[in-house]
Amino acid sequence: MKRIFPALTGVLVITVCVAAKVPNAQIVDSGSFGIYIKGQRVATETFKIEQSTSSSMIKSELKAQDGAAQRSQMELSPSGNIVRYDWQEIQPVKATVAVFPKDEFLTETINTGPNEKAFTIPHLLPTSTPIVDDNFFLHREVLMWRFLAAQCVSKDNGLSCKGEPQQFGVLIPAQHASETVTIGFKDQEKISVKGKEVECSTFHLKTETADWLVFLDHQQKLVRILAEDAGLEVLRD
Repeated sequence: MKRIFPALTGVLVITVCVAAKVPNAQIVDSGSFGIYIKGQRVATETFKIEQSTSSSMIKSELKAQDGAAQRSQMELSPSGNIVRYDWQEIQPVKATVAVFPKDEFLTETINTGPNEKAFTIPHLLPTSTPIVDDNFFLHREVLMWRFLAAQCVSKDNGLSCKGEPQQFGVLIPAQHASETVTIGFKDQEKISVKGKEVECSTFHLKTETADWLVFLDHQQKLVRILAEDAGLEVLRD
């Protein structure tokens, strides 16, 4: 699998569950993120999250400036457990990955091309494990929602988050591996987004190799991710 930008490990499983292919599905969030490295736009992620009473669907399509393209689709049960995750590389080569429950744990099937033999990797991870794949920043929004549900309450003056930073074990299908990430509340602050001042809640998201700042607006939607050391910035269009 091609990693289009520096790895961003750590996402939350959606506690506000979402689904497609289901009558009366409600759109929870949709739009696009611009992805920048050292100030230059390198890719666009177009996404949609839909919710119904029976399941949830989280979809993203990534198109890089150099023509590389990938898609992902994650379906969750009403309790937030993984029903199925599918990743597809469209350009420059065709490849697929699927993650699904088997015997109470997660199994990953990888196909690296039309002429290659598929192989399977078992993961001794519960089906409640968040999937945070490389390249898809929508997964980070979903992970933040899981943190908010566990640690924070909304008040008139903004979010109030209790306790120490929380750890999550996540699965990264692009790396065929799991990792522990840590999320902690930082502060309320105003930032400029497309020339407008936006009041945001700011969080630290730490992986085993990186430290990120994540900004959510008053609707708890992702508006910015900043990784200064990697020169990477993600902005909602």
